[in-house]
Amino acid sequence: MKKFYIFDMDGTLCDSMKQWRKECVGVSAKTTLPEWEKIFARMKEHYQNDVVLKDGVLEFLENAKQNGIKMCIATATRKDVCEPFLSKTPLMDYMEFFIDCFEAGAFKEKPDIFLKCAERFGAEISECAVFEDSVTAARTAQKTGFYVVGVYDKTTCNDGDITPYIDEYIENWRDFNKSKIS
Repeated sequence: MKKFYIFDMDGTLCDSMKQWRKECVGVSAKTTLPEWEKIFARMKEHYQNDVVLKDGVLEFLENAKQNGIKMCIATATRKDVCEPFLSKTPLMDYMEFFIDCFEAGAFKEKPDIFLKCAERFGAEISECAVFEDSVTAARTAQKTGFYVVGVYDKTTCNDGDITPYIDEYIENWRDFNKSKIS
């Protein structure tokens, strides 16, 4: 039984990847900090006006909370950028904490954010389940020894095959049977 759930946010708990992909067209290694800040400002507006929780997420989180599961968000999105979304939804009512890759010091090609979550929980890796829609992040979590639950997202599903890196898969939060992880 996993006692700790580590959730990615974008594409996993909420439908925001379409907006991220649209805003990041043309982004490259040459994208400047001022250009990134403009993207972040537009995304902040999307989080306020367009981004919604995935169907069934709140029911899943409520059930997990009722079963004593401790949960957190581990996301690549800076907290100040997604704050409008966090403020308009009850998402943080279920979470012990929020950590972004900027605070963790590395993006999800490295396990830092997942390891920091386990450490902050005071948990062993074997006690944690990581929920991700990204192939890269799922691969990183799996290679580090976490139990990984892949989450379907209509935008990221074509980024590669996530199945080699996951233990379970959620196509729809409402229909997911969590018997293996809890």
